[in-house]
Amino acid sequence: MLPDAADGTPGATARPREGAAEPQLTKPPANVRGLVNEALASAPGSRLGPGRWVRREVHVTWRMTADNLLANIPSPLMFVLGACFHLHLGALQTAVHGGRIILLQTLYGYVFDASNQSRGADEDRINKPHRPVPSGLITPGGARRRFWCVMPVYTLAGWELGVLEWVLLFQAVTTFLNLLCPPRAYLWCKTPCMILSTVAQLAAAWQSVAPIDSTAGWWILIIPVLFCLALPFEDVRDMAGDRAVGRRTPVLVLGEWPLRIWFAGLLACIPFALHYALYLPTRAPGPRILFCDMALAIACWTPALRALLLRNTAADRLTYQLLITAYVITMLTGPVLWY
Repeated sequence: MLPDAADGTPGATARPREGAAEPQLTKPPANVRGLVNEALASAPGSRLGPGRWVRREVHVTWRMTADNLLANIPSPLMFVLGACFHLHLGALQTAVHGGRIILLQTLYGYVFDASNQSRGADEDRINKPHRPVPSGLITPGGARRRFWCVMPVYTLAGWELGVLEWVLLFQAVTTFLNLLCPPRAYLWCKTPCMILSTVAQLAAAWQSVAPIDSTAGWWILIIPVLFCLALPFEDVRDMAGDRAVGRRTPVLVLGEWPLRIWFAGLLACIPFALHYALYLPTRAPGPRILFCDMALAIACWTPALRALLLRNTAADRLTYQLLITAYVITMLTGPVLWY
């Protein structure tokens, strides 16, 4: 599933000369020391040793990607596990495929978050100040350089795993959404881009194990559409930052209550839709299907009720994370049914 997004307005910062810290035209980050460190790390002749550089990049990577780890890694890993069970692969082969998809999805998350946060400093300063750009750990230009450095590594990993076409699809969608799409077009661009990105995520996961068959195809098509149609709920918790950057989101255009009702109604229907469209065709034993139905109903109906009954920023943040958890549980039902 495409992670949490934030976009700033293009052209908000001046282009610095190579090796210099990037100036900010908006309010500078509070952590000035972080900007100095970024400049020292990027400058030619920097005295930052290899060990310190590696530790610093690990720290930057964690701060950049931590918010979206739940969306980026567990679901594709569960889908790979389901593919291995579906094909009756051994434990060693399953473990190898699992390790490969974790690597691929780590790059997937890094590519998305680095490009997203290179433009999202103004919104993140309000909604997510712990991220590396608003906290001053790196500059927007530093995030952008990291994005372009990791892109070819991600491409090579996709080629090595035999999923190059899905990696290229994700890269194209991410580049458009995070670097080219203007904030005013967010309302129309975000959901289609998220559906395509989630399709690429799940298709790459299955194809890294075996060719996509009709069984996998329906899971790859139906699940992204249903869950991505619910994802605009994330904009409810981010309204202050979205207003600050002039972004048009569904909640700002349609209002908060229509979006909450849409979110709750859609999640209420998902367990029934997946029961008939995906679970019954597996021909798994009845008790196993019933177990998956109950697990999915609890996972989906909990955030649905919270969206209607608990209406504050902290509650909405947790409700959104429960939506992502429901996506993970949905993908976990695959291995349960195919085992």
